[in-house]
Amino acid sequence: SPVAGLAALAVFPRPDVLEAQLRADLTRYPQSAPLHYTLGNLYAAQKRWNEAQAAFFEAYRLDPDSPDIAYSLAVSLDHLGQSRPAADFYQRALAAARQQGVQFDKGQVSRRLAELKP
Repeated sequence: SPVAGLAALAVFPRPDVLEAQLRADLTRYPQSAPLHYTLGNLYAAQKRWNEAQAAFFEAYRLDPDSPDIAYSLAVSLDHLGQSRPAADFYQRALAAARQQGVQFDKGQVSRRLAELKP
């Protein structure tokens, strides 16, 4: 079964091995949002923001209703200095968060959104 979720990162000490495993899983399950999301988190942990943004964008394309994916995409865009799209995805994350539980701090996101919007 495919590796997914942040738990994989917590118990996996070798990011290079995890990255290879995720890439292999993605060739078999290219439509798996959780796999793209996990790969994005792995890249983000290594501050590989361009790659993280691409992985999160693909996860978002496959699962646009996930607030955590929208949030992670916003964070990666924010790190890349793309304020306007980052603000857009922060807003989408907050909107989606009304429907389900999330792993991020909604207050923090609201404050960041206020900073990005002149």
